[in-house]
Amino acid sequence: GPQHPYTIGLLGSLPRLDSDRAEKLENIKGQPPNLLAPPTACPFAPRCQFAYERCYNENPLLENITETHEVACWWNIEKGTARYDH
Repeated sequence: GPQHPYTIGLLGSLPRLDSDRAEKLENIKGQPPNLLAPPTACPFAPRCQFAYERCYNENPLLENITETHEVACWWNIEKGTARYDH
């Protein structure tokens, strides 16, 4: 499954053929970062439900999840814990 909160948000915003037409689509809360002054920490942290202190202070490392899948997120979605600790 998706390993980044932004991807989860994108998938939640897509209409599904097997759902009730009256079902409201989810949106990603907040505003995207200013690309003229990019953040030095995780650019998704202010909008992320899983963000914790490290997300606001450091840009996450890109990690290989599988041979064809990478993620840059301090939070491990599958385990519900921080990916790395100092």
